[in-house]
Amino acid sequence: MPNTKRYLGRASWVGVLMLLVGLLLAACGDNTNTSAPAATTAAATTAASATTAAATTAATSATTAAATTAASATTAAGATTAAATTAASATTAASATTAAAGATTAAAGGTAAAAMTPNSSISGNVRIAIAPSSPEESAIVDNQLAQFAKLFPNIKVTKETIASDYLTKIQTEIAGGNAPDIFYVDSLPAPDLISAGVLEPLDSYISKYNVDVKDFYPALIKAYTGSDGKLYGLPKDHNPLGMFYNKDMLQQAGIANPPKTWDELKTALTTLKSKMPSDGAPLVADPAIERILPFVYQAGGSMISADGKSSVVTSDAGFRQGLEFYYNLHKDGLSKKSSEVGADWPGDALSKGKAAIVFEGGWLIPVMDKSSLKDKYGIAELPKGTQQGDLDFTVGYVMSAKAKDKDASFELLNYLTSAEGQKLLTDAGLALPSRQSLVPAFTEKFPARKPLLDATAYSKAWQFGVGFGSFADKVNPSIQGLFAGNKTVDQTLKDIDNEVKSRLNSK
Repeated sequence: MPNTKRYLGRASWVGVLMLLVGLLLAACGDNTNTSAPAATTAAATTAASATTAAATTAATSATTAAATTAASATTAAGATTAAATTAASATTAASATTAAAGATTAAAGGTAAAAMTPNSSISGNVRIAIAPSSPEESAIVDNQLAQFAKLFPNIKVTKETIASDYLTKIQTEIAGGNAPDIFYVDSLPAPDLISAGVLEPLDSYISKYNVDVKDFYPALIKAYTGSDGKLYGLPKDHNPLGMFYNKDMLQQAGIANPPKTWDELKTALTTLKSKMPSDGAPLVADPAIERILPFVYQAGGSMISADGKSSVVTSDAGFRQGLEFYYNLHKDGLSKKSSEVGADWPGDALSKGKAAIVFEGGWLIPVMDKSSLKDKYGIAELPKGTQQGDLDFTVGYVMSAKAKDKDASFELLNYLTSAEGQKLLTDAGLALPSRQSLVPAFTEKFPARKPLLDATAYSKAWQFGVGFGSFADKVNPSIQGLFAGNKTVDQTLKDIDNEVKSRLNSK
């Protein structure tokens, strides 16, 4: 699941960058793309994050705790264009295509849901690494592996669970020549890993085993497509952000419906402010680029030019407007950080009754369902600025280029992302299905999740191309400085602009 207390696996790459520069090439041999930028290759920060929680986050806000972030990422386990898509704005077209394709697939009747055929002719040993956003997700993976064993009795699977610093540990194993055969990768660092040549292209296996790739949302497939046009991973699920709210708090404040626009949000938060407990806040929202960007998009702004070659952070009026709107909620006392209300992450604040509203992904749902507010929360789309905007976090399964039993490894990857295997995960409601044929049944079972599904049509990918794997870890300290009163908006914009330029120039 996409994760984070943001996205699955927001790993810090400080300390492994120089290691990977030298060791990654040696570990990958002929599979290494020597044209890839060395420092940024190692920078894939959330790939598991999810990494996303974002590699997946990525959620528990990322991890489910945010995006996976362990409780979040999806990751919560903790979004989603292609490695070739370097501009976040470029995903709008993909979103439109996704929506149309989704409707077509649903109408077609979901043939992808057919059960896989048992096959005892394929044998081998496969090691899989995961970064579950929650105990629930870990149990689901165990169930998936148990079902896989019945279908492929001669494939022995060994599971490795990495509870923290997921991507850092995965990259270290890759550099040491001991990478898992199959593992989680969040969309943000996926381009770096693809460019480094450490992942196995899946196209020949997809053709050999007749995998229906068209059933996946196109934008999610693009997240794992290299600039060479080859596919290097299959998305296991995804999660856009939604507005989670305490129904009782809004009702007691005389707010009949959750706010749908920026103006309505400010009015609602102002009304709620005087009715919140002293250790609470109308809105709990942390300073992070992955929470600010949706508001940038809602203001019609972008971070990278349409051709993907330059930063527009300081020149795009929409970027400033989105940042200022999000920050001003905090400056005006309508929003507090998690730490200011004694919570670990925004979802934790909502589950403890210390927030009326938070902006999180589906990774928050199992947390809320375990709380005393299980029947007292709702989900709505993020409020609209001049337009709707959101981020979509995804985590995929990839195969190491050094996997020994590649057919056996692919069969496991294929099962985990198949309609049959994926249904075991999405039926628990931890994340949205990445296969469109599963959407009708998912919607029927979880009607309250519909706002998250609706947001998929206009959400942009949590991905900006090669070199951006550690981007969030680099710019978030500056955003935190703004919220702490140590930086101005102009200084923060300049910091983000410089970071984006340095990564684009390193390609």
